[in-house]
Amino acid sequence: METDQASITAIGTAFMRAYHAAYVHPKIFDDFLAHHLLTEEECRASEARHLRAFQLFDPAGAASCPDRASALASWMQAGAAPPIILGRARYNEDLLEKAVRQGEVQQYVLLGAGMDTFAWRRPDLLERLKVFEVDHPATQAHKRRRLGASGAITFHSGGF
Repeated sequence: METDQASITAIGTAFMRAYHAAYVHPKIFDDFLAHHLLTEEECRASEARHLRAFQLFDPAGAASCPDRASALASWMQAGAAPPIILGRARYNEDLLEKAVRQGEVQQYVLLGAGMDTFAWRRPDLLERLKVFEVDHPATQAHKRRRLGASGAITFHSGGF
């Protein structure tokens, strides 16, 4: 990993979240900030990786799609990784929200946080929940740079 970049895994997950937020209805999980984390180049590279995976794991399904957009849509809804990643995020955050509202949890630690945007998507929980993100410093710096540059969020001293 380069010292000034996020990991390919973090970018790939952000792409799946951004794609789902923009194109899929009804939503399993709405990460409305994910698109702010990616450049056009990263989106194109992620799209190409997903299309290659579709062709590798389901050549007949990929061949049945009339164009790139429909192939990507098919893969993002039926491929293995996107539904698992989105479903897992939704399940975890639903359980977390319930536990916070019932006063059972005061801390949330994201190990390998990557490009997760929970702390910015759920300000309603932050008065009762301390969020800790653990990841490679380059990934964390990359995420903060992208979110700050997008104007979608504002950073305050002392954390989220």
